[in-house]
Amino acid sequence: MDGSLRLRAFIPPLLALAAAIALRLLVIEPSHFGHACDPAPWSGWCAARTALIMSFRFQELGWVALAAGVLATFVRRLWLGQLALALGFAGLVLYSYEPAVVGALLGTLVIVRPRPGPQFQGRSAAA
Repeated sequence: MDGSLRLRAFIPPLLALAAAIALRLLVIEPSHFGHACDPAPWSGWCAARTALIMSFRFQELGWVALAAGVLATFVRRLWLGQLALALGFAGLVLYSYEPAVVGALLGTLVIVRPRPGPQFQGRSAAA
């Protein structure tokens, strides 16, 4: 994979990072949204906000990023590396930073390292 293709491989994770920052700054942190959802946190659009906030408790997003990173490391597929990095970026921004940072690192390593070629299998018995 040449340099421009590797750089293009980082576009989806960067878009996920931008979306996570927008969610945090525009939906989660503003106090007026929190006060509006206090009377009925599981109704209407507040249900999605409440479910996202509840996922912070056990760092679910970070654990999913870590699992995707481990899977990407063993399978060595670009799209899995991108997924791990995207979930890792989102986890870093959305309060799941401990497991998410490892998932992001593993995803990055899969993206930047080329897939290994066939292994040398030694001399044949006929030689």
